[in-house]
Amino acid sequence: MTDVKETSGSVAILGLGLMGGSLGLALRARGFRGRIAGFARRSTVRAEAMRRGAADAVFDTPDAAVHGADVVVICVPVMDIPALAAAAAPALSASAAVTDVGSTKAWVAEHASAALGPAAVRFVGSHPIAGSEKQGLEAAIPGLYENALVVTTPRADADPEVVARVCALWRFVGARVVRLTPEEHDRRLARTSHLPHLTAAVLAAAAGRDGETGRMAPFCGTGFRDTTRVADGSPDVWHDIVRTNRPALLAEMEAFGDRWNDAVEALRRQDYARLHRILQEGRIARRRLAEAAAASDPAEGIE
Repeated sequence: MTDVKETSGSVAILGLGLMGGSLGLALRARGFRGRIAGFARRSTVRAEAMRRGAADAVFDTPDAAVHGADVVVICVPVMDIPALAAAAAPALSASAAVTDVGSTKAWVAEHASAALGPAAVRFVGSHPIAGSEKQGLEAAIPGLYENALVVTTPRADADPEVVARVCALWRFVGARVVRLTPEEHDRRLARTSHLPHLTAAVLAAAAGRDGETGRMAPFCGTGFRDTTRVADGSPDVWHDIVRTNRPALLAEMEAFGDRWNDAVEALRRQDYARLHRILQEGRIARRRLAEAAAASDPAEGIE
């Protein structure tokens, strides 16, 4: 099933929240002709997935959902992935490709591989850099993966056909695909995603401290809302992310702390020339990052 349009193809989605639900909706919206099976623990979610067309059939156990699937996509919080992989493993077909949507990859690669046993050689980690601070199937949209970057982190011994199948799935729903090692993925995302989220959470908590939310709220303009938007994400999901990417995130937090302390010391000493340079450095860095992102495609020529 290298071509996900095959009529005989089947995709199983384990977890029908924002990511899993959006994947099912995207497959159907883009003309996928195969079967979409879903797993969700709650009956209300299963019923809603059927109502919205995010799946053709839904099940209350992962092994039932993956039966006969060509591609299995695990769409649950990071630290829940190994247990779900273990529950599905006995029912996987001999050729099934297994992937996930976790935001950390080294921890997932280690623990999911152990959970899958012999099927581990068919596991290809994925991280779609897409999403929202909103949660649940009710937030799912068919365009979530459109033009998103998906990082794949296949094992060194992964079957090339299985890797190609997983990449084809993401490209089919409109994503661009790049390949990294799990460790390099975690290092990069610690700086560009995990640090910003933790910073936003701490900033929001600091602004709302001392029970003064009522007094402060009228003065929270667009700058505050833009800067702290991601802090509204699920604490359970983000707990798993920061816990499983601890070394890389700590390094980035320390680097950020050094720059923050530099600004604190400049203000303490009334060194406004230094503060101006810090502000200018930030402005230049942001513009360069934005220009580089717009000018290049990291997935170009890479599978």
